[in-house]
Amino acid sequence: MKKGDRIECTHCGNDAFAVKKTLMDGWTNLGEVLACSACGKKVGDIGKETEDSGKNTAKSALADFLGVEEEEKKVLSATEDEKHFCRDCVHYLKHPFLTRCSLHDKDVNPMDDCPAFKRNS
Repeated sequence: MKKGDRIECTHCGNDAFAVKKTLMDGWTNLGEVLACSACGKKVGDIGKETEDSGKNTAKSALADFLGVEEEEKKVLSATEDEKHFCRDCVHYLKHPFLTRCSLHDKDVNPMDDCPAFKRNS
């Protein structure tokens, strides 16, 4: 048994997941055990395979529990044409009380978009 496995708890009888729980005696760490996610009681000891297991087991167990497909993390990337924020511009003047554009001589928001953008190196 490892963290994230689906179990039937012997204490409460619920269909739940095994979670890692730290046993404490005041400020002293006594160790870690596997506990029921429903009632929190100990259901087993943690072995070395628990520490080496991938993080996708809990994610896939949750996807199985919810009855949905497991989705991979999507990474959004912007092209150079999409990054024309005033905060990245050469003409952007940062001041504790206001932010100004030295080219247009006006107050600006750091996330404003400008057609006269010139990248700050």
